[in-house]
Amino acid sequence: MNGERGTLARRVWRGASLGARVLRAALLIPAAVYRAGVALRNAAYDVGLLRARALSVPSVGVGNIAVGGTGKTPVAAYLAAQLVRRGRRPGILLRGYRGGDESAEHAERVSGAVVVAEADRHRGALRAIREGADALVLDDCLQRRDVRTDLLLAVLAAESEGERRWPLPAGPWREGLGALGRCDAVVVTYKVAPPDEAAAAARRLAERTRLGVGVAAGLKLARFLPLSGGAPLAAGALAGRDVVAVCGIGAPERFGAQLEALGARVRLFDFGDHHAYVASDLTAAVEAAGPDGLIVTTAKDAVKLRSLYRAQAPACVVAELEVRVTYGESDLARLLDRVARAQPNPVTAAGLPPLR
Repeated sequence: MNGERGTLARRVWRGASLGARVLRAALLIPAAVYRAGVALRNAAYDVGLLRARALSVPSVGVGNIAVGGTGKTPVAAYLAAQLVRRGRRPGILLRGYRGGDESAEHAERVSGAVVVAEADRHRGALRAIREGADALVLDDCLQRRDVRTDLLLAVLAAESEGERRWPLPAGPWREGLGALGRCDAVVVTYKVAPPDEAAAAARRLAERTRLGVGVAAGLKLARFLPLSGGAPLAAGALAGRDVVAVCGIGAPERFGAQLEALGARVRLFDFGDHHAYVASDLTAAVEAAGPDGLIVTTAKDAVKLRSLYRAQAPACVVAELEVRVTYGESDLARLLDRVARAQPNPVTAAGLPPLR
């Protein structure tokens, strides 16, 4: 797999070169300051100096300990879809990024959900409820302790097992594994790691959570949908083909590895997480693919590329990611059943405890 571009942060965090190691070492002091600030803020919430606000409908929170690449957005969409199956109309709350990639992705993934991008999660919750939501899924809220949810899940990638957990900005870790202590359960996702390794990590990390629940979930490429519409391609259709992968996600190398696992020969164009595309970004990718080639992108990127990509050769398809729970499914179902059956919370003051 050949890569193009890539972010400076990723090269510093994971690079093995002398320059990357020197830069990481230089960032250790600001990383220590960051970690101390996180610890102080968490302590302020733990002792009640800072107060969390309760939400008036049953809620599920999901978030990362590390920056990007875990599949948090597909997991949040999966949780919302599970609430729909249980008779709820969920509101999906996001903090919102430039370009609106996650908002549009959620709207496409979960039919009938109310999607709200709002930095103030309590205000976003009120808006979602006014628009008809009777349950909430808060995407990317592990560090957002100003609101309290009925169920809180941390998402980690099995592929990050064994990495040195350098805190920001020296590495991608927002917090250490101690953050699991305020979570009810942990979801270990995997794209290219073996399922048994993900399950083993889920069992081990579950011991750090409040309810002792660990879940392993595979993020599999199920099929490929033409960007401009039309009949989907089966996952096996990429076998033996040269493809250009265009993405702006947290772990682009794992996307490329997934395509290679399907038998494709991949040239990867990495634009950095939450990239705001312009038409010129596609020029090199189109040239690399050639008129008879194939460009593959992610659902997160597709919502921004549709308005830029003209219906011309080469063809462009969107990888459809499917969440498949392979370990701990019954435990997760039990927790979601509890949320779905919960009655609305009459919020009379800030900081009321959630239903458990």
